[in-house]
Amino acid sequence: MKVLLISLVIIAVIAFLVTWIGQYLRSKKGVSEDIEESSEPLEECCGAHEICETDLLNKLSEEIIYYEDEDLDAYKNFEENDYNDDQIDEFREVLYSLKEKEIEGWIKSLDLRKIEMPSVIKSELVFMLVKH
Repeated sequence: MKVLLISLVIIAVIAFLVTWIGQYLRSKKGVSEDIEESSEPLEECCGAHEICETDLLNKLSEEIIYYEDEDLDAYKNFEENDYNDDQIDEFREVLYSLKEKEIEGWIKSLDLRKIEMPSVIKSELVFMLVKH
């Protein structure tokens, strides 16, 4: 019985040492790999270059893009809790008419136009994004 316990302890110690040495060597190697990887672009391209470049330009652009929501400009500088039900429905109509890939652009558009979404719409938006 003692031989079995001693054997298990020795195996555990050897496993610990092998794991520790492996992690130590990987961390040393990882430092040099991190330096090499930092020269690569931050975003991977999906292979459809025109689409990737367009998306990147849209993200960097400060140009306001409208999503058939010009009427929402009337709510510039409103607070999220200042909206009545009819005004909230205007936001809802636009939100539910958007394609999933347009939602991020719409949020940026509202931000650039200094239009804060009603709190109810923010909740619905979070629910939509989490659901997908």
